[in-house]
Amino acid sequence: MKPLVLVWAALMALLAATTASSLVPLGAANAILNIVIAMAKTALVALFFMHLRHSIPLLRLVAIVGLVALCLLFVLSGADFITRNIERSAWQPAQPSLSAGQAS
Repeated sequence: MKPLVLVWAALMALLAATTASSLVPLGAANAILNIVIAMAKTALVALFFMHLRHSIPLLRLVAIVGLVALCLLFVLSGADFITRNIERSAWQPAQPSLSAGQAS
């Protein structure tokens, strides 16, 4: 029971670090720091609360394959979103532009 309490305390410390990092202006490093903290929290939950630390190798392999598949889905969805061009369809009306010569 003591290791689970220590893991819970570590998770609470990582939660406090995530909250504190939102108050510090680090620019792009803030997102990277939060991702690293989230990965540490995920590893703690998987190893201790899901008991992957003492499980058989096949179960560990299934967990890793699931994580890799999830990462692949995120990467492919992000690549699809980034490479799309937003174009107006033929049936959508053009939005009127407000110029200085038009009366309101």
